Amino acid sequence: MPPMNGKRMAIAVLVAAGLLSPVPAAAQARHDEPVGMRQALEAAVSAGAPGVLVRIDDEHGTWIATRGTADLDTRGAVPREARFRVASVTKSMVAATVLQLVQEGELSLDEPIGRRLPGQIDGGDQITVRELLNHTGGLATYDEAAEFADPEQYGKRSYTPRQLIDEAEGLPSPERGRFSYSNTGYILLGLLVEKVTGHELSEELERRIFRPAGMTRSYLPKTWDGIRGPHATGYYLPTGADPSRPGSLRPITRLNPSFAWAAYGVVSDARDLNRFYQALFGGRLVSQNLLTQMRTGVTTPQAPIFPRYGLGLEAVGLTCGEMWGATGSIPGYETLSFADATGKRRMTLSVNVHRGDPAVAHMLLAAVDALNRYFCGEPYELPGAASKAR
Repeated sequence: MPPMNGKRMAIAVLVAAGLLSPVPAAAQARHDEPVGMRQALEAAVSAGAPGVLVRIDDEHGTWIATRGTADLDTRGAVPREARFRVASVTKSMVAATVLQLVQEGELSLDEPIGRRLPGQIDGGDQITVRELLNHTGGLATYDEAAEFADPEQYGKRSYTPRQLIDEAEGLPSPERGRFSYSNTGYILLGLLVEKVTGHELSEELERRIFRPAGMTRSYLPKTWDGIRGPHATGYYLPTGADPSRPGSLRPITRLNPSFAWAAYGVVSDARDLNRFYQALFGGRLVSQNLLTQMRTGVTTPQAPIFPRYGLGLEAVGLTCGEMWGATGSIPGYETLSFADATGKRRMTLSVNVHRGDPAVAHMLLAAVDALNRYFCGEPYELPGAASKAR
């Protein structure tokens, strides 16, 4: 059995980890700096992130902070405008593209994927576009195949969408109608966009999403293994490695992203991700009706931290309520990007490591704590954790 993919492993250990010990709030903070934010970022570094970057954009302006290092050898600072692989935040952008086609009358959310892509997936005459968007189509996720056990190997290969789908069809299928995270569904959605528009997905994202939202630093690579512009070195922890041993984190900044493509392949930065959710939630990319459907979520096993998943969007359960956006995990980087309902308050956090060990729970809880300190003005606490500790 190959290892659980990084995103699902990280969420699983988060839920099992219990409460992150709150870090003390700063006695005083600048007007534009959320109280306790810097301590939350330092907690993420202490828990295993080489470096961390956070950017906040709202009506008061912009606040950017970094902690840790961009490279474990040179010990340089994380660039304030660092690019990174945003991983599954890509799904929000692909979903918005699909919903634009729905808005234009080119697609229906409830039509079977097999109508446009006959023969691409078993059961395609039953699985709807909506089910692909919210991970209820009963599709295995291809990245759990043995082929994807070692990123230093698969990150050097080129994959076609057909090969990724074939890998998924060799795995046991989850129950249709229940949430089961599947990158395979978004590979199919990428093919759907290309079939309906007659253009490559990267072109449609540029035309429909990046350009209208002002995302001038974002792109979807096909096979090129580098990252344009300033960036931190990305690291990963090999399966079974002891994270406490020096040198256990391996650099993996360069990798052929064809294995991720429409599911989790976009490269961007914190400014652009905040611009994306500002444009999306501000009604500039899809209609209000479709935006409401995007934020109508199915229950996930990751509750209460990530309780619901909509159409390419996921909710994070903070102490002051739910915020919507997405998380992403790919060899080299992990990302959390969320906004309030209007898109006026946005925060993106990036760490330059991908880990699947249980200790990663403390790192990710520190990231959620940082989100909570901005959106809610207080430390994060898992619902029921205080009473459970008592």
